[in-house]
Amino acid sequence: MDFAAPLLRAALVVATATAATTISLAVRSRRAGRPRAGGWCLVRWSRYTAATGGAAAILISLPAIGGRLEAATGVDNLGMLAAHLFGVLAIVGVRALLVTWTYPPAAWFRAVRIRFGAAVAVAAALTVFALTTPSGIDLTNEYAHVDGAANYLLVIDGYWAVTGAAIARDCVPLAIDNAHAGHRSIAAAQALIAAGGVASAVWGATEGAFVAVTQIHGEAWNVSVQDTVSSTCAGLFGLFLFSGIAACSIRPARTRR
Repeated sequence: MDFAAPLLRAALVVATATAATTISLAVRSRRAGRPRAGGWCLVRWSRYTAATGGAAAILISLPAIGGRLEAATGVDNLGMLAAHLFGVLAIVGVRALLVTWTYPPAAWFRAVRIRFGAAVAVAAALTVFALTTPSGIDLTNEYAHVDGAANYLLVIDGYWAVTGAAIARDCVPLAIDNAHAGHRSIAAAQALIAAGGVASAVWGATEGAFVAVTQIHGEAWNVSVQDTVSSTCAGLFGLFLFSGIAACSIRPARTRR
């Protein structure tokens, strides 16, 4: 049974609802004339960026949408590239949100700039590898033996693995602290975000290992098995992550600094 498709559809619904909730809260705050401090703007921007970037990434990753995009433009792998770039943008939003939970306010913008700079470097590398990969070569595990596709996959898989592990590392202590303090709903939301980070880390690590082994030895384990693992982890990543962010958008998250 294929679990990936329903997981991705559920993640798309949650991410879209989270973006709509964030916009609604921002509009109500502006109408109420509440002060717009820099820190609150960062929190709101991070939630909106994470949710809208994630929703766009999931939507474009659907074959019907990505395929039409490539057919309309005549550019090979454009759907895959666009989905990954929006995914990178979503991760920037998530990590910026975690900065506001784990860093003192004086360090927020420096920490966000570092994370944004890393994301720009990854996005640039992905674009170069996608545009220089020979025509007819898909940026998928099936073509992991081709250098251009392998380079692209190693970059994005490394990003998923590292950022997913960082998200889990940041959220697990927060969830534990909030659970001990009696803030169980927030603890549950942060635990969901941590679970999404773990799913991202597993996705990137297993797929990156598949590509690396294929490059070194000519073949790895069965590609359909890896595709199933990758797509399932991607669906769990989106569903857990955006469910947690949605819950934290409704009630203010407790922080740890």
